[in-house]
Amino acid sequence: MKIKIIKIVLFTLIFIIMLSCITKILQPKDDGAIYGVRTFFAQNNNHNSDILFIGSSHIHCSINPAILYKEYGISSFNLSSGSASFWSIYFYIKESMKYIKPRLIVVDMYTINQGAPYPPDFIFKRFAISMPLSLNKINAIRMEASKNVFHYYINPLVFYHERYSELNFIDFLLYKGRKNRYKYYKHYIPSVKVHLQNEPNIKSIYDVSKLYYKVEEYYLRIIKISKINDIPILFIVAPYVLSNEEQRRFNEAERIANEYNVPFINFNLNYGDYNLDFSKDFRDAGHLNDEGAAKFTRYLGKYLKENYDLPDRRGDPKYYSWEMNAKYHDKDIYNIELKQYTNLNEYMEKVKNADDYVIGITMLGNYQKNDRVLQSIATNFNIDNIYLKNASYVVDNNKLIYSSDGSNQYLFHKEIGSYTDLVIQNGQRLSINRRNYIKTKNGINIVIYDKFTEEIVDNIYLQKY
Repeated sequence: MKIKIIKIVLFTLIFIIMLSCITKILQPKDDGAIYGVRTFFAQNNNHNSDILFIGSSHIHCSINPAILYKEYGISSFNLSSGSASFWSIYFYIKESMKYIKPRLIVVDMYTINQGAPYPPDFIFKRFAISMPLSLNKINAIRMEASKNVFHYYINPLVFYHERYSELNFIDFLLYKGRKNRYKYYKHYIPSVKVHLQNEPNIKSIYDVSKLYYKVEEYYLRIIKISKINDIPILFIVAPYVLSNEEQRRFNEAERIANEYNVPFINFNLNYGDYNLDFSKDFRDAGHLNDEGAAKFTRYLGKYLKENYDLPDRRGDPKYYSWEMNAKYHDKDIYNIELKQYTNLNEYMEKVKNADDYVIGITMLGNYQKNDRVLQSIATNFNIDNIYLKNASYVVDNNKLIYSSDGSNQYLFHKEIGSYTDLVIQNGQRLSINRRNYIKTKNGINIVIYDKFTEEIVDNIYLQKY
């Protein structure tokens, strides 16, 4: 009898372990909607966050924790998911309180405009994937999903069945092979896209529109749970191109907040105070780009510092995670800016001045010593002996570590990061993780990998005519 029980227990444990591994592989790898929330619950240092920003993509596209830390010493985390419903926000707050008691919770009000009992399926999937299994998750599924699909969100093998045919190499890597990045991740997603927008004219709208009953119910629950746990809460509307009807709902939400003596700030009523420029500060109508987010974050940070008890955490070893997150952000911006250059000399200069780059170069065809591009590569990458026909080079942190030396038969292989390798072979391969980055057979191919961010920064080719 004892042996039978032991076998059952062992079988159950093995099944649970296998199911957990399979689930991690099948889960979608989505930075904007999934990894931010999953990272929050996975990180061991989340109890150090003084502020939790909670809401939709208007949080992780508008508020940059790296700037808040670097310029104000504020430790914060963006616990947000694209178009998260207001009841999802409520369950995010409830679940987060198992881990931390922040000095302040800031809730973005964008999805106060929802008007249906259930969100679109793809939106709720983000919540179901990102939240850890708990009573809060089960209750949220009961609230957000109709009864006939409840089992679909609970059973991972059913939930992820459509992903079997989509799996690729990245799905088998923990945190997409970038464990260090997500170890310090605070969930801000930068963008240098610029889309011209028309500034909304809403300042003269004073009337209100009723909130959907379910939204209002969970709005009041959020206020109640913050008061029960004695955690200050601030409701905000981050800047975006809102409609007149949305402004009427925000007016109603502000009226309710005032009734319960909770601060409410609509930052769409004072664009001039933080110099928001609708010609260059938006990535799309709903979201700020990196320049716009920096302006808004600095303005918000100043307000928070002046109105709440928020210690300066800079230099405190307990907040090393925020220090590293700031470094990742700076490098991300550097890498994004690199790809905006159109002048070759300026591009090469920026590449040369960066730390942690591994650069693979394959030059196919015949060249002359006075070739402008050839001279630029040789000068910027300190290549003394540059060959004029079918040559390959590897530069690591501004040091030449490989040259094909004019040979037609060569093979170079180097591990350049976690789960990442570089291979150059006979002018036919310039590959990272088995993907070939040769785009032209008559010209120069360059691929740049950043060892710090563990990402391919750029892949360019210069056609020879």
